[in-house]
Amino acid sequence: MIWVAWRQFRTQALVTLGLLVAFAVLVLVTGLHLRDACPPITDCSSTNVGYQPLRELLGPALLAIPALLGMFWGAPLLARELESGTYRLAWTQSVTRRRWLSVRVALVGLTALAVAGLASWLVSWWFAPIGTADRFASGAFDERGIVALGYAGFAFALGIAAGALTRRTLPAVAATLLAFVATRVAFTFWVRPHILAPRHALFALTDGKILGISGGPFGLTPIAGVPAIKNAGAIAATLVDRIGHAPGGGRLHGLLVRYCPTIASGAPQKPGAGAAKGLVGPPETSLLSCGRALSPHLQALVTFQPASHYWPLQALETAIFLAVALALIGATIWRLGRRTPRRPAAGAPGARIADPSVLDPASQVRPMPTGAPKGDERSDWSLPRSTERN
Repeated sequence: MIWVAWRQFRTQALVTLGLLVAFAVLVLVTGLHLRDACPPITDCSSTNVGYQPLRELLGPALLAIPALLGMFWGAPLLARELESGTYRLAWTQSVTRRRWLSVRVALVGLTALAVAGLASWLVSWWFAPIGTADRFASGAFDERGIVALGYAGFAFALGIAAGALTRRTLPAVAATLLAFVATRVAFTFWVRPHILAPRHALFALTDGKILGISGGPFGLTPIAGVPAIKNAGAIAATLVDRIGHAPGGGRLHGLLVRYCPTIASGAPQKPGAGAAKGLVGPPETSLLSCGRALSPHLQALVTFQPASHYWPLQALETAIFLAVALALIGATIWRLGRRTPRRPAAGAPGARIADPSVLDPASQVRPMPTGAPKGDERSDWSLPRSTERN
């Protein structure tokens, strides 16, 4: 059974192996040169060390690998058999349906995880000398670590489930891509921030570029920008007073008019009349002086994920996607073992003839008489009526 599954899968495996070898050679050669340009004691995150086009392509390439595995490995695995009708031959053998699918899923699925894991390790190794200011950013978090394993397993299982539902290869490929992208986007923005409880910290308005100006119904008001915290992921920031309460827009506008009249001079006379939308960009020196003036009254409350949450988040997200993948595969195998084979349409290969006597030679033979033939009786009694001599 394993040998049959390998023979059906070997073309895709060999093509992927060739592409993976070329990818590994490119990453290893350029990564070694990058390590010569950036020694371990040097921070190259903000310097130009070359390979800028490659830096912009490696991350998206790793994000695309799980989707491609689900589209071209997972979706055709079952949909192609159901579409071409070759499953009828496989299901008439001594191997049960569930074992037939389980062996194929195990062989191809483990190979998909190995491909995604190796590609993820290569990309993480390449970016190690450069580093990043925010490892929790959606672009950096998704492109490093071990989460690619979970994405690949989920995309592969999604392709198998789509193939079982659509029974057609191309619709299964399209459904896999759309469902995978939608799930990834929803998880990144709505699930990941709540997996682990974030932490909170207070920052003075004089620390970095935290203070900003925005227009609203009360006119120009100060706002808190999300600061860059090294090796941590800042999620949100808001202005609070000295006792930790968030002031309203009217009070914020009053504080800006009182302590930063130069910036507030452009505020409308009536609340909401001609108020600017979005951020307003006064000179940086004005913002710094305004921050110093407002700091006795306001401070920034920042919500963030600390550096100690990085690997737990990676492990939890990977486990969630792998658990969903196992659930999808289990449901598909269970459903396949219970389904009744669909009868082929009339005229299709494998369709049954309405009159079984057409293909049954025994139905054309007259029954043998009880006694032996006598005299010159014809001895062709066993021939069909249509073949008797005149």
